[in-house]
Amino acid sequence: MLSSLSQSAQAGGGSASAAVPNRRYAPTAPWSATAKPNPANNPELLSKAAKDALRGAKFIDEGAAKLDLPKASSDYKKMFAIYNGLKTLSQLVEDAQSKTISRTNAAELNRVFQKGVAEVVRYVESARFEGMRLAIGEVNSSVRAGSAGRTAASLYETPPLVATDPSGVSDALLGTVKFTMSIVKNKVTKTIDVDLTSLAPADRTLPNFVNLVNAQLAAEGLTTRFATQRIAGQDRTTTVGGKTITIGKDPDSWALRLKLDSSETVTLTPASTVPAVYIAQKAGNPDPDGKPATKDGVLNNQLLKFQTGPDTLSPPNVLQSPQGLTAGQVWSRPIDAALASVRSMKTLADGSVLILSDVTDKLAGRQIRGDRDVVLQKFDSAGKLLFSRDLGASDEAFGMSMAVADDGRIAIAGKVKGKLEGAGAGPVTETKGDVSDSFVTVFNAAGDELWTQRRGSVGDDEAAHLAWDSGGKLYVAGNSSTGRGGQAAIGQSDVFLETYVTGPKNAVTYTASTIVGGAGKDVARSLIINGSDLYLASNESGNGVVRRFDLSTGSPVLQATRDLGSLQGGDLTGLGMANGQLIVAGNTGGASIDVNNTVRAYSGGRDGFVARMSASLIGVVDDRLTYYGGTAEDVITGVSIQNDRVFVTGTSKGDLPSMNKVGTIDGFVAEVDPVTGSTPWSRRFTGKDGFVSPSAIAVDTAGASVLDRLGLPTGTLNVADSIRLDAVSSIRTGDQLKVRRSLNGPTTTITVKEGDTLTTLADRMKKALGSQADVRVMTVDGGRRLQIKPATDRGVFELIAGPEGKDALRALGLTEGVLRATDTDKSGKILPADGRSPIFGLKMNPKINLDNPAEMRHAAAELAGAVSQLHTVYRELREASTPASVKAAEAARAAGKSQVPAYLQKQIANYTEGLNRLTA
Repeated sequence: MLSSLSQSAQAGGGSASAAVPNRRYAPTAPWSATAKPNPANNPELLSKAAKDALRGAKFIDEGAAKLDLPKASSDYKKMFAIYNGLKTLSQLVEDAQSKTISRTNAAELNRVFQKGVAEVVRYVESARFEGMRLAIGEVNSSVRAGSAGRTAASLYETPPLVATDPSGVSDALLGTVKFTMSIVKNKVTKTIDVDLTSLAPADRTLPNFVNLVNAQLAAEGLTTRFATQRIAGQDRTTTVGGKTITIGKDPDSWALRLKLDSSETVTLTPASTVPAVYIAQKAGNPDPDGKPATKDGVLNNQLLKFQTGPDTLSPPNVLQSPQGLTAGQVWSRPIDAALASVRSMKTLADGSVLILSDVTDKLAGRQIRGDRDVVLQKFDSAGKLLFSRDLGASDEAFGMSMAVADDGRIAIAGKVKGKLEGAGAGPVTETKGDVSDSFVTVFNAAGDELWTQRRGSVGDDEAAHLAWDSGGKLYVAGNSSTGRGGQAAIGQSDVFLETYVTGPKNAVTYTASTIVGGAGKDVARSLIINGSDLYLASNESGNGVVRRFDLSTGSPVLQATRDLGSLQGGDLTGLGMANGQLIVAGNTGGASIDVNNTVRAYSGGRDGFVARMSASLIGVVDDRLTYYGGTAEDVITGVSIQNDRVFVTGTSKGDLPSMNKVGTIDGFVAEVDPVTGSTPWSRRFTGKDGFVSPSAIAVDTAGASVLDRLGLPTGTLNVADSIRLDAVSSIRTGDQLKVRRSLNGPTTTITVKEGDTLTTLADRMKKALGSQADVRVMTVDGGRRLQIKPATDRGVFELIAGPEGKDALRALGLTEGVLRATDTDKSGKILPADGRSPIFGLKMNPKINLDNPAEMRHAAAELAGAVSQLHTVYRELREASTPASVKAAEAARAAGKSQVPAYLQKQIANYTEGLNRLTA
């Protein structure tokens, strides 16, 4: 205990009762300017220590740690030895960051650095202290993992539908309101037809709606019920002179709440629908100060929904708030700010929307795996998140494409750097470095991962586009810089085409099909399958090229190639089929697209284009070419073709046909008739700061209905999320974490198994930790979370991260370190509840390295934090070593309460009086 340090100090420096203020009770810290020169306070000696370490000297040397206080506790010597070791490591980091260091010397520095880190970790774990306990990681009383899965929803709440008076008429209930509630209970389906025809317009209130529908539900013996929900009015504020001032308050408003019973599955189906268009975009000025290097832009991620029919389906704006909705826009929903970019969107038959993007920070509080992960998210038709799936490597991963099979399986593809745990075998590049490999992952319809394949070559590879055929074979198009699948490279960068077939037990058969391209840089831009034809679009040295392959023999056989000519600095955006003809969309900087029969002319600047051509790619009689844009820069960033209708989205810096400029860079969405070049429906919109940048589009031909006006979704409501760990977190099968039943004791490794859930993992952790730990799965705000804390006051144990690239602890969002119970003494100080010496943590990641500049910065920060922790430990030890009487005297002096002898007070008074006379 710390009292032993006090006893030791007093034995070497007099009793507490004889203590005097100028006597020291702790040795001088090595970092003090008054300490003898040593690596902690002398840059030249620190540099020498680093050079000695490179020659093989130890980082931890107790003998070199000198104490200037006789009989001081050996804890100081050990602590000072650790301090010097950390400072030596910090010097190696500084040396590695030199701009003149050679690659060979950098590699040697990294090797010695990691060796030194391991030496420090071993020393801390093996050292035995007299009056303290020390750990590498943090010290906490409990930890709780991030959310890992969502329980089935018990409530569904709509936006506000009426304000001020809940019995007032709601605009959301006017007009034709018809939909069906299909409710499955005990395997029997009951159908409730909701129709407000019987209610006069003056009676279309929320209470009347609730009573009408609930009476039907009760008559069928169902438990699901509607209710009204009060939403308290919020303060209205404005900013004056940089200060926020309250100028009033919004009135209360009321919404609908659908109470769902766990024994009933509820599906909503509207009586009539119109097409819905979903758009993902960023809003905000990317460069407010005009200096790109400052990266001062604050951008919001948004999901927009438009209807293509009458503009009557958006929920009423009962509070008259500045929503900024464009005519025909149903809603705008914020999506997670951590999303870096949305690259692909798909609508599903159940009315939901899939989004594929990258994420660079915690997603809804959940830890990601690398610096950038791929995330697959599913939203209902009202914009509420249904599930989120994370896939990442130890360094970074990029999601490039997504495709949905007829049986509901979801394939995603992209590129990864670093270790990708659980990926199927295949030629790969090094798992560290700047070279990327392609990956393909397939999920079932519920979002559970079925398999992942990673493939690569000695250069960069990426899987960029996907398409399923009717038999369930997956085709992948991508890009490679050094050949692929045993086939030699053709040019600077080539386009590859390959296939994956899923067999029994999700066994995967891979076939490398072909490489296409020219001598220059070629990039795959789109891939679709229509019957037995496969179409592959690519940008080849600046020209747009489309190829048709025949799939009838089981392998792609090239049938025709069509060169669309120079894109004039533009690019291809996507492919599709409409009325049996091939549609190609893209952008161009001139009127140079080699497609006959221009039905809408090029306008200038950069325009988008929609080209129609024969499905055979042979002959030009079916050609039609539509340019879309104004005289400024107009770019098509996404295309979606459903039921022979072509929809495009993009950005514009000027006027568009029938749509004037609104902001600085606006977004647009338009239906383009590829035969006539007309736009039967189009909308233009802006956003925060007058800047928006749509990146993906998806169309549901039956996606908008009266349910949108009510704020309710199409499809099934109370669906529970998956419980598999590899589905609801960034954990992958094979990931590991370690535990210790006691501080610095023997470790037990826990490995994540196929099909593990939070519960099964918690059970194994509890078994490994024995009676020391209370490990349980909790439900917080509808999400499942793992909580770990000591089971008793005497419980002290450790959580340790797994190996690099397969660390389950980080993936769960758990903190590495010691867990112990605490008590608070009379002075308010927090102490370990086991009654033993205090536990300190260095809060240092034992996996720090010097692999690259980012890792060097991270290592420097970790070491600086550990050094700071040792300063704290020293202060605590010094405090414990100082007798209580000395501390009391020092406190009295600090408070100005020390007693001055009477004779001295009299002398001071006389001196003061004399001084006053002299200066009078």
